[in-house]
Amino acid sequence: MARKRLGELLEELGYLTGDQLEVALDVQKLNGKSLGNILIDLSFVSPSELAQAIAYQAGKEFIDLSLYSPSLEALKLIDRLTAKQLEVLPLSVEERKLKLAVSDPFNVNIVDLVRRRTGLDVEIYVSDKESILRSIEIYYEQLEKPLEEQIEDIIKKASAGEADIPKLVDLILNEGIIERATDVHISPETSASHVFYRIDGVLHHYFSLPRDIHPSIVSRVKIMSGMDISEQRLPQDGGFSYTFLGESYDVRSSTLPTAYGENVVMRLLPKNLSLFNLRNLGFEEDILQEFEEVISKPYGMILVTGPTGSGKTTTLYASLRRINSLRKNILTVEDPIEYRFPFIKQTQVNEKAGYTFARAVRHFLRQDPDVILIGEIRDEETAEMAVRAAITGHLVLSTLHTNDAVSTIPRLIDLKVKEYMVASGVLAISAQRLIRKICMFCKEEYRTTREELKRFGFSEESLDKYLEGDEVTLHRGRGCEHCRGTGYLGRLSVVELLKIDEEIGDMIVRGYPPLAILQRAKEKGMRTLKEDGLLKVLKGITTPEEVKRVVG
Repeated sequence: MARKRLGELLEELGYLTGDQLEVALDVQKLNGKSLGNILIDLSFVSPSELAQAIAYQAGKEFIDLSLYSPSLEALKLIDRLTAKQLEVLPLSVEERKLKLAVSDPFNVNIVDLVRRRTGLDVEIYVSDKESILRSIEIYYEQLEKPLEEQIEDIIKKASAGEADIPKLVDLILNEGIIERATDVHISPETSASHVFYRIDGVLHHYFSLPRDIHPSIVSRVKIMSGMDISEQRLPQDGGFSYTFLGESYDVRSSTLPTAYGENVVMRLLPKNLSLFNLRNLGFEEDILQEFEEVISKPYGMILVTGPTGSGKTTTLYASLRRINSLRKNILTVEDPIEYRFPFIKQTQVNEKAGYTFARAVRHFLRQDPDVILIGEIRDEETAEMAVRAAITGHLVLSTLHTNDAVSTIPRLIDLKVKEYMVASGVLAISAQRLIRKICMFCKEEYRTTREELKRFGFSEESLDKYLEGDEVTLHRGRGCEHCRGTGYLGRLSVVELLKIDEEIGDMIVRGYPPLAILQRAKEKGMRTLKEDGLLKVLKGITTPEEVKRVVG
């Protein structure tokens, strides 16, 4: 049977629109490149989405190499040069079978060559070329000299006053990137300075550094970030671009004077398009359908809420990808621009120059917009401009810092938005949190009871809705080398979606309290954050402990 064309398959999988495919085919006529490369160049699809489509075409399993550490035994079977030339990554060896990640599953010569070289049967997995080449660089380098060892060498030299501080800071950043950290903390204490990485939302201690080199590390970060190195009494913020193995990162840095010296926190922001896909973010199918329905509306406001670090910006970006930028004029104002999208006009706030969120929206209205994205609603003026744009024929997407969907209503009213404007202007409010997923490599079953689940804060009402009987089989992670003994690997969203229909809108205008609105929304089928977490527990995606830790 003939293989489906790649473009058609990407369209079927929801990664590409018909309009985007037409543009890509037009570009192909001009430069003759492969369709896959053109789609990536235009940022219509990410390398990993392309690889997922190729895996589907080949009937093979896709593997996300950012979550997978190959075994030393497997790496030693194929040398670094051969791995790069063939674009393959040895993953593991089990019962005389080598698991192998490839970018081209249709190239049988590669499999034959690896089979002859290793004397083992080969089981194929598919990943994208960029991830394979990046992993080859990381893991073969680690095989020769692990980053931890390089950092330890510099720490030993520090006692003799020979520490290479610029290299040490680079190594700390590199280790954080390899470990998928979102934040790097360098914290001084009485006897040492400590390096922590925030991985999947939780801080982990990695290194202890000599106390006397801490000021030099702080100065190095300040120089990279454009801060004043002579100012040590006041907090400072800055940022810089950082490249590791060809991948670009925006690093936002911050210093804070403490009793033991200046504390440094660096946030790592990868420019990775594959993150921006609503299905991959953890939206359940029913919520995904409802959310896609509201973002396809011609006008109105959609708000994504939650605390800092709950993935709000990622959800907004994923929403933008679902809106046809070739048919609609999309304008954004962000602080800062975290990822550049094709065919979307993106601007960045500049407080010093007086270019604020509110001023941007005012000017956007003269640019014939269809869709306006506002990075965050922080003040009354921005809130008023955003709602005004929503009720005058534009689709507006933005974020707010609130604990749940329903508490966003009084927050908007606090920002001097009239009740009738909230009711008529807001289409939906999505609240979210990020929870850790059970590690796929050490996942195991266990039996528990309804009573035990109640101890984690799940209500009788929720358990009645989703649970049959008094006993249930759940999953947890034992802890392994892949998840560093935590039992968790990777994160996804738990989401609640409050749609403002006519009835809920009427309750807002009449001044009903948030609890009454929440109760009515639940009667109409809304699932709360806690219930979405319970659903993911019962599906074996996460644990009751993790839902309690994040949602409460």
